[in-house]
Amino acid sequence: MIGWEAFLTLRLLEEGEGTLEEPAAEALAAYIDRMDAGALLEAMRRISARLKFLTGSVETEVFTAEPERIVVTKDLRILLPERYDMEIRMRPLVKTVFLLFLKHPEGIRFRELRHYREEMLRLYGKISRRGDRAAIEHSIDLLLDPDDNSIHEKVSVLSKTLFRYFEKPKAGFYVIGGHAGDPKRIPLDRYYVEWK
Repeated sequence: MIGWEAFLTLRLLEEGEGTLEEPAAEALAAYIDRMDAGALLEAMRRISARLKFLTGSVETEVFTAEPERIVVTKDLRILLPERYDMEIRMRPLVKTVFLLFLKHPEGIRFRELRHYREEMLRLYGKISRRGDRAAIEHSIDLLLDPDDNSIHEKVSVLSKTLFRYFEKPKAGFYVIGGHAGDPKRIPLDRYYVEWK
């Protein structure tokens, strides 16, 4: 909870009757230091909107989101180390698509996915832990079929999943995207990815 001194000073500022005094500034800074990333981003959005309103500015937001590191374990779990190793949970085929694109920062055109069939079979086999090789191959072949919508469905489900774990500006680093005809890719700088 924000300290009463900081709150009172902010109210005075809002009413145009004062300046931000040192004790209130320190209390506000201490409060901000205790905020988690999501709350801080939301506060920054609100401050940015207020500044735009007061100045009549139409410039872009005054903050930039920075991606979080992800760790991919040997058993292909996806962890967020900055969140006490919280696991990003996905359906096996969705995770297979995500990991394939994560391994290929240059991007992949959907129509060229067939060239990655063996890699996808290895990933999916390890993730799904299904013993039925024929069922694994059938699921991957549906993803590779240009007449089937499976790859688009998996990318859509992946986006929805990622938006449950990351705020809007940050989620954009992790989703698969790209212009029509161009390779689809995950824009995340691979500096933020650790493969165990």
